Amino acid sequence: MHTYSIMLWGLVSGDQNMAARGRLMLAIQARAMRDYYLYSSDNKVQPKEFVGNKAAGILFENKIDHTTYFGTNVEYIQGIHMLPLLPHTPFVRTPTFVEEEWDTYFSKGRADAVVGGWKGILFGNYATIDPQGAYKFFSSPDFDPGWLDGGASLTWYLCYAAGKLLLFSTP
Repeated sequence: MHTYSIMLWGLVSGDQNMAARGRLMLAIQARAMRDYYLYSSDNKVQPKEFVGNKAAGILFENKIDHTTYFGTNVEYIQGIHMLPLLPHTPFVRTPTFVEEEWDTYFSKGRADAVVGGWKGILFGNYATIDPQGAYKFFSSPDFDPGWLDGGASLTWYLCYAAGKLLLFSTP
């Protein structure tokens, strides 16, 4: 978030050098995340045996362990790498990556079976590839507030999905 903030501050203050530095730092961080933590099928950095996991899980020293310290549920392992959901998230978690991850772990109703706040995290992330579907999920009259994680609000998820609808819809 700090690099995104530097870029925005440069843009709103008219300091194009600061905005360019922020963009450069954000691009470096996004590329590193995509190479070392988030694995699209075209990843050439990680061993091919890891790429199918889509996310590192725990990465320390010279070991990658597709798990978390707090549980082995796939929504925990993948979901922790979805946080925080911010305006620039699709720059790091590209639509191609999110679609591959969704198809691998959460499509065909599997996300619907997730309980608690992890469900909101998954559908917030889903807005990157299907903002209309995510908006429908969060605006449903049957929406359960228990599907929100403690760091998010329904308003945030609705605005995030609606923003993606506005950006990616064709007139």
